[in-house]
Amino acid sequence: MEPNSVVSAMKGDKLKDSPQWRNWFARVKLFARQKKVWDLVNPQIEEDYLEQPMRKPKRPQYPEGGSESVKREWRDRLDIYKLDLAEWEQQAKGLDAVNKWIITNLDPIHHASLLDYETPYERLVYLTTRFARSNAYEEDIRAQWKWFSSSPPRKGVDINHWLADWNTLREQAVSLDLPEVKSANKDFLHAVKDVLPTWWQAKYESIIMNHEDWETRDLIENFRGFYQEMVPQKPTSTISKASFSTFQDFEEAETDQLQKPPQKQGNKPPIPKRWCPCGN
Repeated sequence: MEPNSVVSAMKGDKLKDSPQWRNWFARVKLFARQKKVWDLVNPQIEEDYLEQPMRKPKRPQYPEGGSESVKREWRDRLDIYKLDLAEWEQQAKGLDAVNKWIITNLDPIHHASLLDYETPYERLVYLTTRFARSNAYEEDIRAQWKWFSSSPPRKGVDINHWLADWNTLREQAVSLDLPEVKSANKDFLHAVKDVLPTWWQAKYESIIMNHEDWETRDLIENFRGFYQEMVPQKPTSTISKASFSTFQDFEEAETDQLQKPPQKQGNKPPIPKRWCPCGN
């Protein structure tokens, strides 16, 4: 990867909440690999199986009064020492850089929680337990998305509520970086195909056939606006409490009249009194 690409990939918001974890974790992983120390700090590896950092090599002591063969052996050991020292210094600098990266890219409100941890491995293990979502949660969102994303809204459901639920689930899938969410626009079109066929046909041609680039949120709002224009909205009741009470009294009174046994007036059934909702 080019240096500019590495720097670009490492840019992002400071870690504060769980939805940021996947992106943040990918960035610190990339940075640690660039420093060639990822195998020393990977929090997904148990500590017993983790590769241990190098120990600082000790300089071989010069053999005063030693023979020429002993001094020659010392020079060979000194060359090895210099190579080991350079490797140790590079690794130590890499670990120190990762440690600083973690602090720099963590929201200050969480800095105090890292005081009990010293190495980058210990800190990443803690942050994983603090922010990482469980596999069960991820699989649950994945299953919900696969079922809900392209399913049409149920008959009689409020479209605005359905759109809100659909977009909330999409945002959860995006926060988990699920690959299935990449087809969100296509899934949305499939879900609303029978709700607004005219709108669907126009958007299918532009997005699927002509490959126009649409943000999913903009697509949802476009559908919402078109739906409100084309589908008559249910009027909001404007009956006042007093009017509703009068009308309810009328219904109850009429019910009482119908339930009373008819009075005998010859052979003709009684004519029930008609009540008016206005009270007359």
